[in-house]
Amino acid sequence: MATWEETLERVVPAAMAALLGIALMAGVAQAVTPQPKYVCPICGAKFMTYDELYQHFTTEHPTEPIEIIWE
Repeated sequence: MATWEETLERVVPAAMAALLGIALMAGVAQAVTPQPKYVCPICGAKFMTYDELYQHFTTEHPTEPIEIIWE
């Protein structure tokens, strides 16, 4: 039969690893995923930057007028 100290030497590291894993997973679950800020008014495609939206708009919808909304 294992002594109390031997049992602790095995159980404590495993318990700490489990708790650390849970804490890390909780942190990952709470991480915020960046959302696209710009949406094409014609087809609804979403983009992270204005430049990406402009590039899409000029290549995919070249005949559509561009309505600029200044922020």
